[in-house]
Amino acid sequence: MDVPNKSKRMLLKSGLALGLYNLVSIQEILAKNDPFFMMDATAQADLIRKGEVSIEEMVMSAINRIEAVDGYLNAVVTRSFEEALLAAKNHDEKGPFPGVPYLIKDLLNHKGVRATGGSRMFANRIADRNSSNVQAAFDMGLISLGKTNTPEFGLLGVTESLLLGPARNPWNFNRSPGGSSGGSAAAVASGMVSIASASDGGGSIRVPASCCGIVGLKPTIHRTIDDAQPNRPIDLSVRFVHTRSVRDTITALHHMQSLSNSKLKPVPANIYPKEKQFRIGMITTNMLGQEAEPEVKNAIENSALICQNLGHQVEEIKPFINGDRFTNSFLTMWAYGAKGIIDLAQQNFVSKETSIDSLLEPWTLGLGKWFDAQPEGKVELAVSRLKEDTLSTRKLFESYDFILSPVTQTVAPKIGSMAPDINFDTLLERSLNFITFTPLANVTGDPAISLPMHWSSTGLPIGTHLHANYGNEEQLLELSLQLEEAKPWSDQRPKI
Repeated sequence: MDVPNKSKRMLLKSGLALGLYNLVSIQEILAKNDPFFMMDATAQADLIRKGEVSIEEMVMSAINRIEAVDGYLNAVVTRSFEEALLAAKNHDEKGPFPGVPYLIKDLLNHKGVRATGGSRMFANRIADRNSSNVQAAFDMGLISLGKTNTPEFGLLGVTESLLLGPARNPWNFNRSPGGSSGGSAAAVASGMVSIASASDGGGSIRVPASCCGIVGLKPTIHRTIDDAQPNRPIDLSVRFVHTRSVRDTITALHHMQSLSNSKLKPVPANIYPKEKQFRIGMITTNMLGQEAEPEVKNAIENSALICQNLGHQVEEIKPFINGDRFTNSFLTMWAYGAKGIIDLAQQNFVSKETSIDSLLEPWTLGLGKWFDAQPEGKVELAVSRLKEDTLSTRKLFESYDFILSPVTQTVAPKIGSMAPDINFDTLLERSLNFITFTPLANVTGDPAISLPMHWSSTGLPIGTHLHANYGNEEQLLELSLQLEEAKPWSDQRPKI
């Protein structure tokens, strides 16, 4: 195989120096001179194991891609190129992804690297340890090239922060890549890397995956290796990865899973489509009774048709829980997290010289004020109601194997339309209208995935959302493999 060498890297850089300052030209250069461009992690790892390319060469090619593309996207907010090249030189080529380039969401810690959480409060913070999920990625052989953009503490459904600036969608620079793992999704979608870390507390893996046209699995709660989250009334968030292919997702899940939870059957290393008819309930109306916008609805109906053509049974279902009550309860728990951050800031960082407004964004502070305005006993009531909603979802899964729905109500929103410093009530309404299908899986703890099966008339990706019963990743990934084969997406690339 012809692999990138020094002369090819110089050609890439010379092309940029000639003024080819549009993404089409850059991607054309990359496609011609970088044979790893748009490969998935499995393919890149296979080349390394076969000795057809060195780890240093693989890492250097990813560095070149980041330097070529990220100026347009603002996806990579901290670069660790020297550390990555040193790690490549000393790599033992172990793990399923030996030497494959990787990026880390800036909510997670990489020892010795800046860790801002997207917040001015931690603008200069340096991590003193690796997050357990990051260490699990390193144990798979992945090499980090830096940190990816995130909204402040992951509290927003788009990736915009006052500290880091907005990440941009590679399919349209005027659109958001979604959030909160938008920087990671943009990096994977644009070809900078084939895999990047992500986390999901209300849709933050699946929403960016949908907006950017990649694969985004939210595993079952406590499935993956993660840092302990003590004293939380309800567990919502999981940490995993963004990928380009279902097979990469399967491999990562197998190796990043924690085997300490006896309630969960381990996910095998190899999953294959099986000749089994699944029962699928399709819903295109959100919990508040609103239909998804026409192109999004049509995309999900097309996904349903594909499922039927594969031999699966698809039936339309209606909202099955009280949407207003669920939304208020979920928002209470979301705001509870923001309130904890505000308390931390006031106790440790606010002084005569440093105001809370200079540390935290209006959106974070607004969530805290909203929380304070709720009646006494709000957390206990919210937890109780969300447990009832979980039981209702379990009841639905007695009749269906999966719930098929949109990921978001609309395609990727415009940059600035959900910025953290716009009017709080306006932003709250827009956020709730945008992300309405994903939070349920966080409340129930169930696995759910976004698959890049469709694109809008204007070229924006539209994800297909599949929500499975608790612990049922194996069947969810079996169906995902079938859909990937039935409607391949590996050749889909941003064409801006």
